[in-house]
Amino acid sequence: MRKFIAALLVLAILFPVWVPEAKAIDPVTMMVLAPIAIKVADAARPYIEKSLIGTGTGLLKIGKDVLHMLYLPYGLLEITFGAPFNKFRSGLVHILRGGVIAPIRLILHTLILPVYMTGAQINI
Repeated sequence: MRKFIAALLVLAILFPVWVPEAKAIDPVTMMVLAPIAIKVADAARPYIEKSLIGTGTGLLKIGKDVLHMLYLPYGLLEITFGAPFNKFRSGLVHILRGGVIAPIRLILHTLILPVYMTGAQINI
């Protein structure tokens, strides 16, 4: 097992050396292919924009779920120190929201992130 790990480390270190270097293309070829590349980029623009917007939406939902997990310590504080001030019930709600619901939503949104990257509109 150690030899396998050592071999993987050596390959990981030497991999950048083996990557072929990009070579310059002659100017005539670039001049011929530039208009075609511009047309392809224009045709792909709506799909790329849709993908970027969907990815941003998915990442915002994941970030929101991570922040909602902070309800767990807040609920624990409400149960312990806020119990004399009738905060026990809201503490239980916050523990449920931050300790059960938020991690499940985080896992769900993380698994659905590739679907968001396609630009699909999913409301979960």
